[in-house]
Amino acid sequence: MGRPRRTGVTPTGNPRQEILDAAARLFADQGYVATTMSEIAKTVGLGQSSVYYWFRSKEDLLLALAGANRESLEVARRLAARSTPPPEHLYAVLYADVLQMCRGALDFYDLERAAHAQPEFFAEILADYGRLRAELEAIVDAGMRSGDFAAGDARTATAACLAQTEGMQHRFRTPTPDDAQRGPALTEPVTAARLAATAALRALLADPARSPEVERVALAALEA
Repeated sequence: MGRPRRTGVTPTGNPRQEILDAAARLFADQGYVATTMSEIAKTVGLGQSSVYYWFRSKEDLLLALAGANRESLEVARRLAARSTPPPEHLYAVLYADVLQMCRGALDFYDLERAAHAQPEFFAEILADYGRLRAELEAIVDAGMRSGDFAAGDARTATAACLAQTEGMQHRFRTPTPDDAQRGPALTEPVTAARLAATAALRALLADPARSPEVERVALAALEA
């Protein structure tokens, strides 16, 4: 099953999980593209052949870390089944999306680049993204029809919502040039999630003053 370990790393008895944990740390620290399989093997303390025993490629590792399902898609469907009003529904999905991405090992943009470069390999992830976008568009469209959201094009508004959430998770991971002097503005995933969801919600609400109450109800719905 591969060569013996060459470092002082203490084995846990689960090499596959150790490899995933090491890959997650390296992807988070230096990005997916810059990380090599040899670095992952060295971090774990395994021979490179042992890493390839468990994962055929770096793409396999990425796929295992990313998973096929997004928590936000599950939230969208669960709250739809409860007939949650569009404003609360939208806030909850966007909040869950940012929270999951910020807590995960991967920058969404790294995953997106890999998926578009090899669509046949990441077909399920791309399909799930399409499903999430469709769920969000349906929520936005329902809110525009009900008058909760200002009139507009639901497809365009949905694209703006996703740009807000995906951009926020990237900024959470990537410091700005002046962060060394001022300190990072975003240090907690919950803060990033609230900022992104609130900004997107307020941009769509016909009455932005409703935002605090919508947020309160949406967060309670996520806990229910």
